[in-house]
Amino acid sequence: MTRTATASASASASATSARERRRSHSTHRAASRARASAIASSSKKRLEVITFDLDDTLWPTTPVVNAANEALIDWCTERLGQKFPKTPVVHAAMKLVREERDAQARARGDAAAEPMSYAAIRIAGAVRAARACGIPEHDAVAVIARGYHLAWIPTRNDMARRLVFPGVREALASLREAYPNATIGSITNGFGSATGAGLGEFFDFEISAEALIDEHMVHGEMARKPHAYPFQLAMGIACGDHGYSGDADTWVHVGDDVLNDCYCAKQLDLRTVHVKDPNVNPYQSGGGAPYAETSMRGAVEADAASHVDGVVTHVRELPELLATWYA
Repeated sequence: MTRTATASASASASATSARERRRSHSTHRAASRARASAIASSSKKRLEVITFDLDDTLWPTTPVVNAANEALIDWCTERLGQKFPKTPVVHAAMKLVREERDAQARARGDAAAEPMSYAAIRIAGAVRAARACGIPEHDAVAVIARGYHLAWIPTRNDMARRLVFPGVREALASLREAYPNATIGSITNGFGSATGAGLGEFFDFEISAEALIDEHMVHGEMARKPHAYPFQLAMGIACGDHGYSGDADTWVHVGDDVLNDCYCAKQLDLRTVHVKDPNVNPYQSGGGAPYAETSMRGAVEADAASHVDGVVTHVRELPELLATWYA
């Protein structure tokens, strides 16, 4: 095939794929509008709790995390020299660390190793990659561990602050004004935080799987969505600290992921809003996705309409939708 023919075929395939995505998006929105209409037709209740996913819901994950990854590489290169490995090499080492730990667990008779936090596996992978380049282990551990806290985390927060999706701040302010007694929280699998992104004034609590794993010793699969534990923890906070009544119809969860957000919230009968922006490509973890995500995603996404009550393209559309649901 000639280069021109190859390019033409590629363009045709891309156009077909784009049409299919738009058709799927339109069908999904129509089904969710029907569910939203059914909710609105019932008597309106008071909105008590709104929880948000963060990554790819309030800001784009890929450029945020990519910038943090490069900041860590730059930090380590400045201190350990030009032979320090680049990000793709670190990602490959992260996957090897995960595979080796699972193999060691199976040799002990366990199904798999206890999952590490994303922070821990990045540090472990970077150390492995650095040692393979001839950097002494003690130097690698010391510099990489400090670099994660002093370069990676601040850069992630700074980039999230810069790249918050247009209209998010205004939407959060509108929700605070419309529902002054509602509790607003975040539930994320990652290390991001609304406070770190400059949105802390709108949030009453935040739950991070990374903090649950590393600070509170919660098992990795349990700490992360789609396991129900993060939502159960959020319910405990909402009830104990903010007077949540326990009525699931008065709680809305908002997120970009059908599995980790909508399906997960539906396990507790919460109302759900899927943020489905066709221009956002979901972040692909350099170290590989958790087992629960890879094993469940296909079936859950195929039945998305069962888990989604409403669809918006951007969070800025959320106040208008919720106004049809709640008094």
